[in-house]
This record gives sequence, structure tokens and C-alpha cells, in this order.
Amino acid sequence: MCSRVWFVTDRRISQEYPQVQILRALKQRCAEEDVEFRSLLMDEIVLTISDGQLGLRVEQEVVTSYPQVAVVRVPTPWVQSDSDITVLRHLEKMGCRLINRPQAILNCVNKFWTFQELAGHGVPLPDTFSYGGHDNFRKMIDEAEPLGYPVVVKNARGHRGKAVFLARDKHHLSDLCHLIRHDAPYLFQEYIKESHGRDVRVVLVGGRVIGSMLRCSTDGRMQSNCSLGGVGMMCPLSEQGKQLATEVSNILGMDVCGIDLLQLNDGSFVVCEANANVGFIAFDQACGMDVAGIVADYALSLLPSRLTRKMSLLSVVSSTSETSSEPEVCPVPAGGGSLPEAVCNMSVGSTSSETSAPALPDLSGLPGLPDLPDPAYNFNTLLANEIKLLTE
Repeated sequence: MCSRVWFVTDRRISQEYPQVQILRALKQRCAEEDVEFRSLLMDEIVLTISDGQLGLRVEQEVVTSYPQVAVVRVPTPWVQSDSDITVLRHLEKMGCRLINRPQAILNCVNKFWTFQELAGHGVPLPDTFSYGGHDNFRKMIDEAEPLGYPVVVKNARGHRGKAVFLARDKHHLSDLCHLIRHDAPYLFQEYIKESHGRDVRVVLVGGRVIGSMLRCSTDGRMQSNCSLGGVGMMCPLSEQGKQLATEVSNILGMDVCGIDLLQLNDGSFVVCEANANVGFIAFDQACGMDVAGIVADYALSLLPSRLTRKMSLLSVVSSTSETSSEPEVCPVPAGGGSLPEAVCNMSVGSTSSETSAPALPDLSGLPGLPDLPDPAYNFNTLLANEIKLLTE
């Protein structure tokens, strides 16, 4: 059976760095591995049900060759259940393995939905309130008082640090009520003072941490997003931080994601946000990585032909290593499949022996961020070749 991989994205974000780089990496990997590849925009896909069977049409032509795996990039804040999620559900119902799955994307569309999913799992979260109804922001001025002041106010569908405020007192909240847009609910969140203006962005692929970046505000504001002028730098992450990010990724069912952590004075972390459509231009710059290449490697590893070969390989390895010590097992990503060994072994700036919390770097005299890697450069090539030697 011919292996097929699709890349599906939204027209509004198709020319942004992450989508361009993932498209480039998928084209390259599929050409190298003799895998059929196709790239589509969400609005090009027509969903059909004919004779009781699901189908697809593109540009007035019936699609006869369906993908086994599809990498999906949709703008999370604008995702609509009646359009975007409908397309993804259709593909999933047809047997396509999506990265990320529709439910995982929905878990991150609304920041409060994310916390609803994480609650009850022992995950450390800031105390957070929200509300039902279309316009109950004013009601929350009194209801959120137990959180204390200052209090963090966020649009539940905000992104890139936008529509986030730090309210000093009730009068400030009242002023905000007249200024903000009420197209989505807001959440009111406990203020973590010791993490003001900084957080740790952890990027995971296939349930495995591939790297972490400290993000810091440069103008005193609470948000540390690089899109708002913050700076990012590679930083080590403690085992507790890695385990927390991995647990969050697994609970939310995500294959590729960014988890933002706030660090307390004692070195422990609390979860700030989770991103199903994580941007990585600043991450690539700060960590010298090629996230798109890692995502492409992971996507191809989920193809049925690759999984079959890996199972055969694992059987051989298992039968010949019964007398050896048990190796570290790479965790199974959400929804099955396995992460390529090359990706499993990646952990930027830390080792398995690290147990203490990392010391945050000194920001004084911070140099400019390095240039982006050459688009043709993929530092995973050597490791990917090693995988091919094992699976051929």
C-alpha cells in the first residue's frame, strides 16, 4: 500500500513561519522516503457522504487516495466547531491519523476549557474563575474578589499575549469592563508575582520534551511573549518541569504542543497555558533547533508501514536483549504510535540526571538572538539516517 501524508492548514496563516517550515520539511522527508505528499488549505476541501460512505472532493474532483497521516495547523483562537473541526472530524472518521486530533485542538481553543481538562489530575494550576452568559464581566468584579489583587484577566480565546491584563483593584476592573471586547468570555486568574514578566515555554513532539526556552519581558509588562517584544533563550529544565509538561500534553491528548510554565520561588512550576498550534520561530532561534523537521520525522513515523517495521524491529531487539539491563522506554504519544528514537533522545540543555530546578539566566547584557537556521538545514538528518538503517 502506498504511504500518503497530507499537510492541512488555514489560508489565513499559510504563509507564516511555522506553516512554511513544516511544509518544507514534509516535502523533503516524503521525497526522501518515497511517500506521496499533498498540501491543502481547509477551504479547498469539500466533505461528502455518498451511498452511505464518507468521501472528499477537491477542486470539483473526487479524491480517491486518502492520507494515512495528516499534519494539521489551524489558528486555535479562531477555530470553529461547525467548519474547521467538522473537516478534521471527517478526516479522522475516514481513518486518517491527525497531528493534532480534533479533540486535542478543542481542548486548547478556550483557555478555561484547558484548565477544565487539567483539573482533577493533580496538575498545579493558578486559581482561576470564569463565567457563563454573554456579558457577565461586571458580575465577576465581585465574584473574583477571593483571588485577591492584583488579578490577571485574560480573554478565554486570546493568543500571543493579547487581551491579557493585570488589574490592580476593583476600580481598574470596572474600567476594563468598558474597554474590552465581549466577543468571548474572560477568565480571572491568581497572580503569580514571582513569575512576573517571565515563563518557560516547553515544546513537545509525540509526548516527549524536545527543548525549553525561557521567555522574558523587556518592558516590565507581565506578558513575556516574544511576539510582544519579549526575548527568548534556551534554558535547562528540571525533571519536575519535564514531567509536568509531559503530563499536561498527555492529558490534553496532544502530539505537538507548547506548554507554558510559571516558576515559583522554590523552583517548582505551575501551568500557565497550553498551545495546540504552537509557534516556534523564537524557539528555533533561541535553541538552534528545527522543530518543523522533528514534526515531519514524527509524522512519517506514524505511517502504518513504519509502525509495522518498528514492531518487527522491537521483537528482534527484545529477543536478543533479555539478559541486558532494561532500556529507558520512550513514552507512547497520545493516540498511539511511537516517537522516532532520534527524537526520543533529544532534550535540549538537560540530562536525565538533573533533578534540581534550573537557575534562570542573567538577562543583563543579553545579546541579540541568532539568525534562523538555513531553511535547507536539518540537524536531524544524521539521526534520521540512523533510524533508516534500523528500519530498512
